[in-house]
Amino acid sequence: MEIFFRTLFIGVVAGSVYALASTGLVLTYRTSGVLNLGYGALALLMSFVHWQLAVVWGWPLWLSAIVVILVVAPIVGALLDLALFRRLVGQPPVILIICTVGLWVLLQGIVIFVWGSETETVPSLFPTDTVGIFGARIGIDQIAILVIALGGAGILAAFLRFTKWGIALRAVVDNREVAGLMGVNSGLVSAGSWALGTSFAAMTGILLTPQLLLDPNLLPPFIISFVLGAAIVGYLRSLSLAFAGGILLGLIQAFLIQYGTFRGILGSITRIAPFLVLSVLILFAPRSVRRTSAGSSFVVRVREVADRAPPGAAMMVGAVVFGVLALLPILVGGSVSWLLAVTAGLVNAIVFLSLVILTGYSGQISLGHTAFMGIAAFTTAHLVSGAGMPVWVAFALGALAAVPAGALIGLIAVRLHGLFLALMTLAFAFITQELFFNQPSVSGIEGSVVVPRPPGAEGNAAFYYLVLAVLAACALLAVSLRTGRTGRVLAAMRDSETATRALGINVVKYKTIIFGLSAFMGAVGGILFAMIRQAADRLDFLPFYSLIYVTLAVIGGLFHVGGAIVAGLLFGLYPKLFGQNELMLDIQLILFGVGATLALAREPEGIFGELRRGGGKLLALVRRRRSRAIAPAEEPA
Repeated sequence: MEIFFRTLFIGVVAGSVYALASTGLVLTYRTSGVLNLGYGALALLMSFVHWQLAVVWGWPLWLSAIVVILVVAPIVGALLDLALFRRLVGQPPVILIICTVGLWVLLQGIVIFVWGSETETVPSLFPTDTVGIFGARIGIDQIAILVIALGGAGILAAFLRFTKWGIALRAVVDNREVAGLMGVNSGLVSAGSWALGTSFAAMTGILLTPQLLLDPNLLPPFIISFVLGAAIVGYLRSLSLAFAGGILLGLIQAFLIQYGTFRGILGSITRIAPFLVLSVLILFAPRSVRRTSAGSSFVVRVREVADRAPPGAAMMVGAVVFGVLALLPILVGGSVSWLLAVTAGLVNAIVFLSLVILTGYSGQISLGHTAFMGIAAFTTAHLVSGAGMPVWVAFALGALAAVPAGALIGLIAVRLHGLFLALMTLAFAFITQELFFNQPSVSGIEGSVVVPRPPGAEGNAAFYYLVLAVLAACALLAVSLRTGRTGRVLAAMRDSETATRALGINVVKYKTIIFGLSAFMGAVGGILFAMIRQAADRLDFLPFYSLIYVTLAVIGGLFHVGGAIVAGLLFGLYPKLFGQNELMLDIQLILFGVGATLALAREPEGIFGELRRGGGKLLALVRRRRSRAIAPAEEPA
């Protein structure tokens, strides 16, 4: 019984922290309509500020915690609302999701740039001595954390119920439009809720990091998994249910750690329990909740070029681009590093193309594309090394192995939309990583397995031409998909799924097709990515890379094939272009995060859109000058 009570208490302590964080997340979501997927990265940033003040600069621990929670965090939260999220009010859910994904990348990039990627230890705010409660030895620090978490929840409840500001905030949560008509300054209330939510994120990080350590790569996904799982218990509506969900997840985690004797795949359940709970709750969410999560349609009004190019101009430009790429091995001479960098860029372009046809064409979203890539890469490796299949056959079967997973997500997408679909795909990536990629039977004892290059493409130049040919085939497929009947159906689904159903179109069929095709294309990219280094490594397919892929696709241009190629080359060549500039390498994630948070809000078509418009203006100028040159001379009176 001593072990049971101690486990129970530890679960309630951890759960109370998750509960407090989830209430802050739900509060900001209800007041602004933005579910902040960067919440874990925000907690990471605030925790490092606390570490800087307390450990590096020698401030008293309590003073540092109070300054961070009550001063720094509210200022950061209010600035985020003012500079970014307030400008996104009324935007489609996909844009909001991508912007918060970009925020995750941005904040994690800031932390790594300022403090590095090493794991740091944070001293506890409280004594670590133990006292006896119900026969169990309980740490004083754990009791203090429980008191603070419950006290914070009580203060929040009293604030919302009895203060004028709290009543205004509850009014905005219940109905933003009506609150505005009643004279409530919804903008000010939204800034206040973001300040409060960021304070809760800071408190979460400061209370958890003494036990979890301060790891820039592990802390954000850990926090966001438990916070999202708790928030979904109340389906992002109820603060009290979100709090209860946090306690529940804390108890599940504690008892699985204490009594779970699983090995292998079942042993990973402890780490993915929040995502399993989240997946089940989302799949069986009431229809009214799922309909609310869908939000508005994914209609992004892109600016059109005033004078469009002739019909064959796009084909000619594409031929020129691929012609230059075909000559690249000759242009770079014997530079293997440049050739490998461009090869990696073209492989990334294939992955980005899979996101273009999924999100840009049909309005669906996936935050778990690394799962498809990893499934294909490890399947190919085991078919070659284990089953002794020829590499070309294993390549084809490995790419096809990801299609059922994509089709399954497509069937789920019939039931889920917008935000819930994004959360489901993110959970799918984490679950796949833990249950499969991290298992020695899949990724080997050392975490990687050999993936040989196909016969005839063993050399770097030959492999480069193979990747270029595959990219050209994928680009042609994407172009034909957009211009054909399927592309028109996908565009109709993107604009209004309800209207598409009303026309008698089989939405289930087309969602399954587009997710399966996107998974296949991403799988091809995953296999080629593994073949560059001739090994599939479990660290190459971390879920965080899915977020980076989405951010890069947005920066390049999420609506065009050319945008995928631009984003791929940017991602592949960035380390090579700035390899001698340590600063540019350090701020790589920061630049990508800033680009993703601003691209869809200010420039929906990304870099490729700017290039396209610049070419259109140049073409229009040439036409005007040509028309003036050939105009007939005026006859004398």
